[in-house]
Amino acid sequence: MIDEQTFADYRSRINIKEVLEDAGYTFYKRDGLRYPAYVGLDNNGQRIRGDKFIVMPNKNCCFQPPQIKLYSVTSFIWEHPQLFDEYEFGMKESALVHKVCQRLLNIQVEHKNRSIQNSIARNKPFDIKEYKIERFNPKDFESQKPFYAFFKSRGIDFATRCAFQDSFVLASRTTKEGNSYKNLSFPMYIPGQPDKCVGFEERGYPHKDGSARKGMATGTNASEGVWIASPKNTALKEAQRVYVFESAYDAMAFYQLQMRQESGLDKEGRQDLKEAVYVSTGGNPSYGQIQGLLKAAPQASFHLGFDRDAAGRVFVANFIDIANKRSIVAPENVPHEMREFMESFDKLPKTTKELLDFDDDNYDLLPDDLRELYLTFDRANDLALEYHESHFICKEDKQDAVDKMRMTWKDFKEAFLDRLHLQEGQNLETVNIVRELPSQDYKDFNDELLDKKQFSLTDVVETAFDENGMDLTFERQEENEETKHHGFKR
Repeated sequence: MIDEQTFADYRSRINIKEVLEDAGYTFYKRDGLRYPAYVGLDNNGQRIRGDKFIVMPNKNCCFQPPQIKLYSVTSFIWEHPQLFDEYEFGMKESALVHKVCQRLLNIQVEHKNRSIQNSIARNKPFDIKEYKIERFNPKDFESQKPFYAFFKSRGIDFATRCAFQDSFVLASRTTKEGNSYKNLSFPMYIPGQPDKCVGFEERGYPHKDGSARKGMATGTNASEGVWIASPKNTALKEAQRVYVFESAYDAMAFYQLQMRQESGLDKEGRQDLKEAVYVSTGGNPSYGQIQGLLKAAPQASFHLGFDRDAAGRVFVANFIDIANKRSIVAPENVPHEMREFMESFDKLPKTTKELLDFDDDNYDLLPDDLRELYLTFDRANDLALEYHESHFICKEDKQDAVDKMRMTWKDFKEAFLDRLHLQEGQNLETVNIVRELPSQDYKDFNDELLDKKQFSLTDVVETAFDENGMDLTFERQEENEETKHHGFKR
């Protein structure tokens, strides 16, 4: 007789390394063997920056730096369902854990270092062409009806839907087994690359209690991709304010709450909200997502609307830490051919104006093309000064010399800043970060919109972690779900 396995059995019998490999991660030897690292690969076999899990020594768990949250064998599967072949739309997480773990217990894991080719095959990149897309049209009632239940259950009103109409779709797909499903989907893009959708943040059809499946579409690049939206279609590179949340629902709820404040917003305040850019990381913000946002919107202030809980505070701390370490013109962060020039500064400049006010002796450290542009300006500048001092040059020729000098400086300045991916007038020293919190007693902005006062910050802080830092929230949730589970036996 074969006994039914419990989640505790799985955690004691299965190594977290096997789970990571099964999820498509590849052992990364360069990080050493004492703290084994497993990395995600793109469809070219290259590492995806920020998509790395570190296995804890003497513990059967892993974490994804820079976050401190630890995953066990079962909680990793629970929180990353889309990484496993057994997952199907609508499947309960507890059932998925049983299926994946039982398969792993019945196979002999012989090859610990999954090959790049196998990893690529297992991680087929997202392809939007595999989906049938339906869009929301504020002027067409029939196009609006399929979206109603998704947004009604979340309290998102018609005006907010219209404001974000270009940033959500209904996406339908039929699997190779013939199963069809449809989700409210929020397209994700790599910051700075607005022309290629790299995945969907998904929300399933709501149940009677308002709950719904949430996750990512198969193949989504969640390590770099984010949902990006703006009521006025402001490009990320032009945004003055970027609001960052853990979900698209939270972003839309925040916008709606701000627009209907009892005190009222003036015309300028409402315009600022409409011109801002709203971002969702689709869950835990990764290093790649944060770096991408900082690089794509260097001039923006970042308003962090992460949840009012222990994890939300960690996300804010991680964002601030990455932003503070990212000196835009530090030698290690600039193109290789510009590093020697940047190292010539005794103190890194704070603005592009200071950056361009370098000593003439330093121009020789510039790349050949920029050095030639600078020398062209320098010759034009000398000629303009010579003409200005001469009593034999007519006024028109003097002005022509000044115009040429200004034009050559403009050519050099634009090429110089473009090489460093900078914009004129940019602050190079700090990133302005603002914490946006939901009102007291609400976990997130969507709960506040729904007036769901079911959150105690003290309870979360006291119960979320054990003495070793292991996140117990999902372990408890798993065990509760497990008691309801029947029929899965090894």
